[in-house]
Amino acid sequence: MAIKQWIEALSLCGLLTFGLTACEEAKTPWDLHKDAGELRMQQGRFQEAEDELKAALQEAEKFGEQDSRLPQTLTKLAVLYDVQGDYDKAEPLLRRAVDLHRKNLKANDPELAISLSNLGALYHAQKQYDKAEPLFLEALGVREGALGNDHLDVVLDLKNLAGVHAARQQYAQAEPFLVRALAITEKNVGPDDPILVEHLNNLALLYRAQQRYDQALPLLQRAISINEKAFGMESPGLIGSLNNLALIHITQEAFPKAEILLKRVVSITELSFGPDNPRLAPSLTNLAELYRNMSQFDKAISLLERALKINEEKFGPDDAKVANLLNNLALLYFNQEQYDKAEPLMKRALAINKKTMGEEHPTVARTLKNYAALLRKTQRAAEADNLEAQAEGILKNRSSARNRDL
Repeated sequence: MAIKQWIEALSLCGLLTFGLTACEEAKTPWDLHKDAGELRMQQGRFQEAEDELKAALQEAEKFGEQDSRLPQTLTKLAVLYDVQGDYDKAEPLLRRAVDLHRKNLKANDPELAISLSNLGALYHAQKQYDKAEPLFLEALGVREGALGNDHLDVVLDLKNLAGVHAARQQYAQAEPFLVRALAITEKNVGPDDPILVEHLNNLALLYRAQQRYDQALPLLQRAISINEKAFGMESPGLIGSLNNLALIHITQEAFPKAEILLKRVVSITELSFGPDNPRLAPSLTNLAELYRNMSQFDKAISLLERALKINEEKFGPDDAKVANLLNNLALLYFNQEQYDKAEPLMKRALAINKKTMGEEHPTVARTLKNYAALLRKTQRAAEADNLEAQAEGILKNRSSARNRDL
């Protein structure tokens, strides 16, 4: 399980709210285009949103560079591009917003920190950590200067910096940021506030990545206790901490302890969202993987078949989530030498992955290798050689493409 990313997200203001007012100023063209752009974005109508926000930007340019509406509009348009993964278009907008805030605001204005964090988050999403880190450090300094070292808003920058180091697997460097984030939050909200749960989980995952299980376990147990006290024994807010604690028990091969936790996750998920909700599929899959490790294959197969049925009904028979479950189920049959049951599942998974991800995707390569292993077990070496060659070709092409990008 990858350590969670703690990047301060690029986000729009809250959903529009409508209420009766005694007197309301007439909206400017900028207001109208901005509001329409935000609404279209929330509706997923991205091209219309872009048209509206570009029109809002044209209006904002008329106000001059000292007007706060200009960087605000630049940021909103950048958010639209960011959610679509169009980072090349978002970057110059966020860079200009930062430049305008540097020029017009005081050095310790929190608005400058927000702009710096947004640009840093964009670089982080592109794995350009060397560009993200100095922006997050500057944002931290700005917010500390404006609000004080122990203000809750400072925690955002600490999490961002921890995220940069965690992404580089620099866990020792990430630790002091997460420890401080937890301490500041606890100082502000008290020892039993559910806000602490995220910080406890983040620090526990960091310790798990360093194999410091004795330090991770009490953090997760405390997170679970806080959630239980605040929301009850069957709150869906418990799911993340229970999964994380189970994962540590699995790593330590304490399978009975992990089973209790993962069965509880399935129960909570089912109770909270219903027996056919796709949120249940990951919980069933995790428990199935535990049973596979315990060599309880019949239990694992039953759980995966249920997860497969849920995802097929929700997403359709050709969705990538279905392919992943088909592959896992096929591997279970493969490990039991039930090749006749495994093969049609692998063939179907391969076809879906090619359709949804493209012929050259690494997931296709992995599926080809799995299928090739099955063919070898069933004495079809020539077919296996062919699939392995296809897989190696995909991986070689991907490696060459990465080298060209560098």
